[in-house]
Amino acid sequence: MAAAVLGGIVAVVVLGVAVYTLVVGLAGASGGGEIAVVLLAGIVGLVGVMHVLGVVRLLHQRFPHTGTMALAGGVTVAVTGFGVFRSIRGRGDGPDLTTMLVWVGLAAVVIAMLVLVTRPSVTRWVQATHAHSRRLGHQPEQRRR
Repeated sequence: MAAAVLGGIVAVVVLGVAVYTLVVGLAGASGGGEIAVVLLAGIVGLVGVMHVLGVVRLLHQRFPHTGTMALAGGVTVAVTGFGVFRSIRGRGDGPDLTTMLVWVGLAAVVIAMLVLVTRPSVTRWVQATHAHSRRLGHQPEQRRR
């Protein structure tokens, strides 16, 4: 449950960053920069949607799954690592410590979520829930090919 709460927090933060990027970027963009802003906001938004899907799949009543949340967390850790690097490097006038602390905070929350999702107890809970659902006669959805 803690992993789902952390995943939900991360999803809201990442989707908020996507909206912020879009609004602020479009307000200041000119000369074709709008396309880059929309693409960046779209990529960030897709990572947020991955987190939302991860939480939904983890909280599935009959067949919970941790793979989507782990994938979204891995992508977010990579992005936050890049953000920390860019903040340390700065924009020519030295490191941007406030932005770096925000990136580090988000990375800490995502890493905590990943640690919780990959715990052996969570794996056993997922397996037990799947087995119980099958005993009750439920079948997971078959993907069409």
